[in-house]
Amino acid sequence: MKNNALIYLALLVAGIYACKPATPSAPASGITGYEVVVVESPWNADILKQVRANCPEGKRALGAGWSALDSTSAILEGIVTYSEPAYDGRHWLVNARNTSTFSPRWKLRVRCVCANATE
Repeated sequence: MKNNALIYLALLVAGIYACKPATPSAPASGITGYEVVVVESPWNADILKQVRANCPEGKRALGAGWSALDSTSAILEGIVTYSEPAYDGRHWLVNARNTSTFSPRWKLRVRCVCANATE
């Protein structure tokens, strides 16, 4: 019984060392040149709006978010009908619609996360 416990312990320790993750050969480079580009549409009563957030030269869009806002930048109800990066990643395009019954006048704000990229 004692020998079995020692064998199980030895197998457990061997399994832990065998499952240890491999050490990367080179450190990860991470993201450089992180920047958030914010663009807003005019504040008016247009039901549909489109905003394009352009990344600075040499940077590419990693992701984006949007908000439908009133004149004080309080959040309104809205839906996005399109939200995608450009084919080359240089900008992000968002189409949205105001669904708020509180305020027919609104603006669309897009926040695009950009970072350095090499081709």
